[in-house]
Amino acid sequence: RPEMHSVAEKNKYVGMMFLKLTPAYFALGKEGIRKITNAHVGSLTKYAPQLKHIVCSGTTSRYDQITIMEADTLEEIYDATMDFKMGEKAAYIELVEMTVGILAPPRKDARKSKV
Repeated sequence: RPEMHSVAEKNKYVGMMFLKLTPAYFALGKEGIRKITNAHVGSLTKYAPQLKHIVCSGTTSRYDQITIMEADTLEEIYDATMDFKMGEKAAYIELVEMTVGILAPPRKDARKSKV
């Protein structure tokens, strides 16, 4: 299988989804949110070891959450993104932006890289 970048042979791909919760999400109330969240979590369980969630606050209201996924292949990030977009919360969460990159080698190893 050909890789897109030589750094990816040793370092993971990282996908960052910048998400905005819709007003309809909050209108569900605590019980409604709990119900769809449980279904959402169940459908994405296979990606749980690779996902990290960051709940945001700061100087922008563009995002409510950033979901970060580390993966060995771009296909894994694509599959998780598609499952997320078709999942239970998809009607309540807008995917505002997405960025994919490769984890850089530690700085002490940067000179050793053949990139």
